Amino acid sequence: MAHLSEQIEYNQSVADQISESSPRHKQVLQALQHWQRARLDATYQDLRSSERYHAACEFFLDELYGGRDVVARDRQLNKAAPVMRRFLPDDLLGAVGDALRLQAMSLAFDFKLAGLMLEAERIDQPTYAAAYGRDQDWVGRQEQLTLIFELGHLLGETVQHAMVHRLIRMMRAPAKLAGFGLLQSFLQEGLDAFSTMGAPDLFLETIHTREHQALEAMRSGDPYPFHPWIGEGPAPTWIGPAES
Repeated sequence: MAHLSEQIEYNQSVADQISESSPRHKQVLQALQHWQRARLDATYQDLRSSERYHAACEFFLDELYGGRDVVARDRQLNKAAPVMRRFLPDDLLGAVGDALRLQAMSLAFDFKLAGLMLEAERIDQPTYAAAYGRDQDWVGRQEQLTLIFELGHLLGETVQHAMVHRLIRMMRAPAKLAGFGLLQSFLQEGLDAFSTMGAPDLFLETIHTREHQALEAMRSGDPYPFHPWIGEGPAPTWIGPAES
Protein backbone atom coordinates (compact mmCIF):
# COMPACT_ATOMS: atom_id res chain seq x y z
CA MET A 1 0.00 0.00 0.00
CA ALA A 2 2.93 2.34 0.67
CA HIS A 3 4.03 1.89 -2.95
CA LEU A 4 0.58 2.89 -4.20
CA SER A 5 0.49 5.95 -1.96
CA GLU A 6 3.92 7.04 -3.20
CA GLN A 7 2.81 6.78 -6.82
CA ILE A 8 -0.37 8.78 -6.13
CA GLU A 9 1.83 11.54 -4.71
CA TYR A 10 4.17 11.28 -7.70
CA ASN A 11 1.25 11.66 -10.12
CA GLN A 12 -0.04 14.67 -8.21
CA SER A 13 3.39 16.33 -8.23
CA VAL A 14 3.65 15.93 -12.02
CA ALA A 15 0.12 17.33 -12.45
CA ASP A 16 1.04 20.30 -10.26
CA GLN A 17 4.15 21.04 -12.34
CA ILE A 18 2.07 21.08 -15.51
CA SER A 19 -0.62 23.24 -13.92
CA GLU A 20 1.97 25.82 -12.84
CA SER A 21 3.84 25.92 -16.16
CA SER A 22 3.62 28.69 -18.76
CA PRO A 23 0.91 28.78 -21.44
CA ARG A 24 3.56 28.07 -24.11
CA HIS A 25 4.83 25.05 -22.20
CA LYS A 26 1.28 23.67 -21.97
CA GLN A 27 0.73 24.37 -25.68
CA VAL A 28 3.88 22.51 -26.69
CA LEU A 29 3.08 19.63 -24.31
CA GLN A 30 -0.37 19.24 -25.88
CA ALA A 31 1.15 19.22 -29.38
CA LEU A 32 3.82 16.74 -28.29
CA GLN A 33 1.26 14.37 -26.82
CA HIS A 34 -0.79 14.57 -30.02
CA TRP A 35 2.28 13.68 -32.08
CA GLN A 36 3.38 11.00 -29.62
CA ARG A 37 0.03 9.22 -29.80
CA ALA A 38 0.16 9.34 -33.61
CA ARG A 39 3.71 7.99 -33.47
CA LEU A 40 2.73 5.11 -31.19
CA ASP A 41 -0.27 4.32 -33.38
CA ALA A 42 1.97 4.11 -36.46
CA THR A 43 4.80 2.23 -34.75
CA TYR A 44 2.48 -0.48 -33.47
CA GLN A 45 -0.06 -0.61 -36.26
CA ASP A 46 0.61 -4.32 -36.68
CA LEU A 47 -0.36 -4.98 -33.06
CA ARG A 48 -3.35 -2.63 -33.18
CA SER A 49 -4.73 -4.39 -36.24
CA SER A 50 -4.66 -7.72 -34.39
CA GLU A 51 -7.86 -8.70 -32.60
CA ARG A 52 -5.73 -10.32 -29.91
CA TYR A 53 -3.57 -7.27 -29.14
CA HIS A 54 -5.81 -4.31 -30.02
CA ALA A 55 -7.27 -3.78 -26.53
CA ALA A 56 -3.84 -4.11 -24.91
CA CYS A 57 -2.52 -1.42 -27.26
CA GLU A 58 -5.38 0.89 -26.34
CA PHE A 59 -4.78 0.41 -22.63
CA PHE A 60 -1.01 0.02 -22.40
CA LEU A 61 0.25 2.37 -25.10
CA ASP A 62 -2.43 5.06 -24.98
CA GLU A 63 -3.36 5.06 -21.30
CA LEU A 64 -0.01 4.38 -19.64
CA TYR A 65 2.87 5.02 -22.03
CA GLY A 66 1.38 7.78 -24.14
CA GLY A 67 1.75 10.43 -21.46
CA ARG A 68 -1.96 11.09 -21.07
CA ASP A 69 -2.99 13.50 -18.32
CA VAL A 70 -5.70 11.88 -16.19
CA VAL A 71 -5.96 14.17 -13.17
CA ALA A 72 -9.66 13.46 -12.53
CA ARG A 73 -9.16 9.71 -12.33
CA ASP A 74 -6.13 10.02 -10.07
CA ARG A 75 -8.09 12.24 -7.70
CA GLN A 76 -10.60 9.42 -7.43
CA LEU A 77 -7.76 7.01 -6.75
CA ASN A 78 -6.54 9.14 -3.87
CA LYS A 79 -9.99 8.97 -2.24
CA ALA A 80 -10.49 5.29 -3.04
CA ALA A 81 -7.09 4.06 -1.77
CA PRO A 82 -8.33 3.06 1.74
CA VAL A 83 -11.22 1.09 0.20
CA MET A 84 -8.90 -0.62 -2.28
CA ARG A 85 -6.60 -1.69 0.51
CA ARG A 86 -9.48 -3.56 2.20
CA PHE A 87 -10.84 -5.33 -0.88
CA LEU A 88 -8.05 -5.83 -3.42
CA PRO A 89 -5.17 -8.31 -3.19
CA ASP A 90 -1.60 -7.08 -2.79
CA ASP A 91 -0.54 -8.11 -6.30
CA LEU A 92 -3.28 -6.00 -7.91
CA LEU A 93 -2.47 -3.04 -5.65
CA GLY A 94 1.15 -3.42 -6.74
CA ALA A 95 0.10 -3.47 -10.39
CA VAL A 96 -1.96 -0.29 -9.92
CA GLY A 97 1.01 1.39 -8.25
CA ASP A 98 3.33 0.40 -11.10
CA ALA A 99 0.75 1.55 -13.67
CA LEU A 100 0.57 4.96 -11.99
CA ARG A 101 4.36 5.16 -11.90
CA LEU A 102 4.63 4.39 -15.61
CA GLN A 103 1.93 6.89 -16.45
CA ALA A 104 3.46 9.66 -14.33
CA MET A 105 6.96 8.88 -15.61
CA SER A 106 5.76 9.08 -19.22
CA LEU A 107 3.93 12.36 -18.60
CA ALA A 108 6.94 13.82 -16.75
CA PHE A 109 9.24 12.89 -19.63
CA ASP A 110 6.88 14.51 -22.14
CA PHE A 111 6.67 17.64 -19.98
CA LYS A 112 10.45 17.83 -19.80
CA LEU A 113 10.80 17.30 -23.57
CA ALA A 114 8.18 19.98 -24.19
CA GLY A 115 10.35 22.35 -22.19
CA LEU A 116 13.19 21.65 -24.62
CA MET A 117 10.95 22.39 -27.61
CA LEU A 118 9.57 25.80 -26.62
CA GLU A 119 11.15 27.48 -29.63
CA ALA A 120 10.03 24.79 -32.10
CA GLU A 121 7.29 25.60 -34.59
CA ARG A 122 6.44 21.96 -35.29
CA ILE A 123 7.03 18.49 -33.87
CA ASP A 124 8.34 15.72 -36.07
CA GLN A 125 10.92 12.96 -35.74
CA PRO A 126 14.00 15.25 -36.02
CA THR A 127 12.57 17.72 -33.48
CA TYR A 128 11.68 14.90 -31.12
CA ALA A 129 15.07 13.16 -31.51
CA ALA A 130 16.95 16.42 -31.01
CA ALA A 131 15.10 17.09 -27.74
CA TYR A 132 15.96 13.59 -26.57
CA GLY A 133 19.60 14.26 -27.39
CA ARG A 134 19.58 17.47 -25.34
CA ASP A 135 17.83 15.77 -22.45
CA GLN A 136 20.43 12.97 -22.19
CA ASP A 137 18.41 11.03 -19.58
CA TRP A 138 19.19 7.64 -21.11
CA VAL A 139 19.15 5.87 -17.73
CA GLY A 140 15.68 7.20 -16.91
CA ARG A 141 14.36 6.16 -20.30
CA GLN A 142 15.77 2.66 -19.87
CA GLU A 143 14.06 2.46 -16.48
CA GLN A 144 10.80 3.39 -18.19
CA LEU A 145 11.18 0.54 -20.69
CA THR A 146 12.03 -1.90 -17.91
CA LEU A 147 8.91 -0.84 -16.01
CA ILE A 148 6.78 -1.47 -19.12
CA PHE A 149 8.11 -5.02 -19.32
CA GLU A 150 7.71 -5.77 -15.61
CA LEU A 151 4.24 -4.22 -15.34
CA GLY A 152 3.02 -6.12 -18.37
CA HIS A 153 4.07 -9.42 -16.88
CA LEU A 154 2.55 -8.49 -13.52
CA LEU A 155 -0.80 -7.70 -15.19
CA GLY A 156 -0.54 -10.94 -17.14
CA GLU A 157 -0.14 -12.86 -13.90
CA THR A 158 -2.85 -10.93 -12.05
CA VAL A 159 -5.49 -11.54 -14.70
CA GLN A 160 -5.05 -15.28 -14.23
CA HIS A 161 -6.83 -14.92 -10.89
CA ALA A 162 -10.44 -15.18 -12.05
CA MET A 163 -11.80 -14.09 -8.66
CA VAL A 164 -9.97 -10.76 -8.86
CA HIS A 165 -11.27 -10.10 -12.36
CA ARG A 166 -14.86 -10.87 -11.29
CA LEU A 167 -14.47 -8.65 -8.22
CA ILE A 168 -13.46 -5.65 -10.33
CA ARG A 169 -16.44 -6.24 -12.65
CA MET A 170 -18.83 -6.49 -9.68
CA MET A 171 -17.51 -3.17 -8.33
CA ARG A 172 -18.70 -1.25 -11.40
CA ALA A 173 -22.07 0.00 -10.12
CA PRO A 174 -20.99 0.58 -6.48
CA ALA A 175 -17.83 2.39 -7.64
CA LYS A 176 -19.85 4.68 -9.90
CA LEU A 177 -22.26 5.53 -7.08
CA ALA A 178 -19.35 6.19 -4.73
CA GLY A 179 -17.68 8.52 -7.24
CA PHE A 180 -14.94 6.08 -8.28
CA GLY A 181 -16.31 5.18 -11.71
CA LEU A 182 -13.27 6.34 -13.71
CA LEU A 183 -10.94 4.35 -11.48
CA GLN A 184 -13.03 1.17 -11.75
CA SER A 185 -13.16 1.53 -15.53
CA PHE A 186 -9.39 1.92 -15.64
CA LEU A 187 -8.87 -1.30 -13.68
CA GLN A 188 -11.46 -3.25 -15.64
CA GLU A 189 -10.12 -2.10 -19.02
CA GLY A 190 -6.61 -3.15 -18.06
CA LEU A 191 -7.64 -6.59 -16.85
CA ASP A 192 -10.02 -7.13 -19.78
CA ALA A 193 -7.26 -6.21 -22.24
CA PHE A 194 -4.78 -8.64 -20.78
CA SER A 195 -7.41 -11.34 -20.43
CA THR A 196 -8.21 -11.06 -24.14
CA MET A 197 -4.54 -11.08 -25.08
CA GLY A 198 -3.52 -14.15 -23.08
CA ALA A 199 0.24 -14.65 -22.78
CA PRO A 200 1.76 -11.14 -23.05
CA ASP A 201 5.30 -12.17 -24.06
CA LEU A 202 5.18 -11.24 -27.77
CA PHE A 203 3.32 -7.99 -27.09
CA LEU A 204 5.80 -6.85 -24.43
CA GLU A 205 8.88 -8.00 -26.31
CA THR A 206 7.73 -6.12 -29.42
CA ILE A 207 7.31 -2.88 -27.48
CA HIS A 208 10.56 -3.30 -25.57
CA THR A 209 12.59 -4.13 -28.69
CA ARG A 210 11.25 -1.28 -30.85
CA GLU A 211 11.44 1.37 -28.15
CA HIS A 212 14.95 0.26 -27.16
CA GLN A 213 16.12 0.36 -30.80
CA ALA A 214 14.64 3.85 -31.19
CA LEU A 215 16.31 4.95 -27.95
CA GLU A 216 19.69 3.74 -29.14
CA ALA A 217 19.13 5.43 -32.51
CA MET A 218 18.47 8.76 -30.78
CA ARG A 219 21.48 8.23 -28.56
CA SER A 220 23.64 7.88 -31.68
CA GLY A 221 22.16 11.05 -33.19
CA ASP A 222 19.80 9.52 -35.76
CA PRO A 223 17.14 12.15 -36.68
CA TYR A 224 14.69 9.42 -37.78
CA PRO A 225 14.76 6.90 -34.92
CA PHE A 226 11.37 5.38 -35.84
CA HIS A 227 12.13 5.08 -39.54
CA PRO A 228 12.27 1.23 -39.55
CA TRP A 229 8.57 1.08 -38.68
CA ILE A 230 7.00 4.33 -39.89
CA GLY A 231 9.37 5.93 -42.38
CA GLU A 232 9.25 9.72 -41.97
CA GLY A 233 5.66 9.72 -40.62
CA PRO A 234 3.49 10.56 -38.83
CA ALA A 235 2.81 14.00 -40.26
CA PRO A 236 4.35 16.89 -38.30
CA THR A 237 2.23 18.49 -35.59
CA TRP A 238 2.34 22.26 -36.00
CA ILE A 239 2.64 24.45 -32.91
CA GLY A 240 3.34 27.87 -34.39
CA PRO A 241 6.09 30.32 -33.41
CA ALA A 242 6.68 31.25 -29.80
CA GLU A 243 5.60 34.75 -28.87
CA SER A 244 8.53 37.11 -28.62
